[in-house]
Amino acid sequence: MSNPDFLEFGSKLTNLEKTRNFNVFGDYSLDPFRNLVDSHGWRNRKKERLRISVVGTNGKGSVSHFLAGSFSNLGYKTGLYTSPHLFDPKERIRLSPNFDPITEEDLKEISNILFTDGNSEELSFLSWFEWFTLGSFVLFEKKDIAVQVYEAGLGGRLDATKLADSDVLVVCAIGEDHKAVLGNTKDAILKEKLGIVSERTKIVFALEPEPSLLKILKEFCSEKKLELYLYPSLPEGRSYLDHNQEYVKFIVHRLEEIISKNKIGIERTEKAITKPLPRPPGRLEIISNSPFVVFDPAHNPDAIRVTLASLQSAFPGKRFSILAGFLPDKEGESMAEKLLDYTKTQNSNLYFLDSKEFKLPEGYGPFSILPEKLSEILKPSDKEEGILVLGSFRLYSYIKISY
Repeated sequence: MSNPDFLEFGSKLTNLEKTRNFNVFGDYSLDPFRNLVDSHGWRNRKKERLRISVVGTNGKGSVSHFLAGSFSNLGYKTGLYTSPHLFDPKERIRLSPNFDPITEEDLKEISNILFTDGNSEELSFLSWFEWFTLGSFVLFEKKDIAVQVYEAGLGGRLDATKLADSDVLVVCAIGEDHKAVLGNTKDAILKEKLGIVSERTKIVFALEPEPSLLKILKEFCSEKKLELYLYPSLPEGRSYLDHNQEYVKFIVHRLEEIISKNKIGIERTEKAITKPLPRPPGRLEIISNSPFVVFDPAHNPDAIRVTLASLQSAFPGKRFSILAGFLPDKEGESMAEKLLDYTKTQNSNLYFLDSKEFKLPEGYGPFSILPEKLSEILKPSDKEEGILVLGSFRLYSYIKISY
């Protein structure tokens, strides 16, 4: 009898990304997931690894992709686990050297490991995110992946990727998002994210935050006896992707020094190559040239501000209209205000997707557009202006399907 299909089994599990019912975190504990994983040895390291956890409110996806690509270029077998996906759940787990989404064969390998003992019932209490996180643990070990990069999903202290027991923590920009779960202040949010640290963690890299957060960060690292390396925060007028790539160069250079001193005994099994790092999918990604459509997943006030500020650097001289869609649990009104100010300055158009899935910001009825009308603003055009699509990862499929 064949093992259950990985994706089909996962589809029956509770998926908080779909339900948006984050109230469950009030009583949530990682212990059941930890006990299950440890009872089977599913997160055990077969040999020495470099496991990296990436946390933050904004930028952790691009930093994770750049980290994985950099270590792959250096000749290390590298695995990347990120969330959410843009189009296909298989995008969440990627392997060097090309970092394409894992294949159906990879999923079968995962299923063969997880269902060896016919333990479907034992696995059925997991959430969808825990299920995919577990899949990355077992596949990376099965494939003998030396460098494993795990992007946290939500927070850190209660995030399933905490069970990776990372050796290194990378902290990206901290902003206010998911406040009902993580706290109402940036101080509280940072503390939740730092909670991903385990006893194995020895090094922390961070974009230098504002003074109150920097104090928390330094005190935390001092208390836990962690080495802290700081990198300057994003300067005005620079593309966040360019800045995050430089941040990753800084991180990789320091880690290479540590590896060379045999403080981390991972194996370099491939030949080092020199090639540019590909842009992370869905980050200031050009979807179409006619009309000129750019997608970015910015979905909180800080990310909106940074993305708008990055446009001039990334696409010099280009004027953009905005198409946005906000999920109901987001601060749509404050983000809408920033977008309206931008389009007024640009003398361009503003649209908000209005559907069962996306919530129209209060007071922005005149700017609403129905999904079936998207083709009207996305039709081919030779105009010089572009359209920036942002507000949610889920918008990606709406736009991608149009092309």
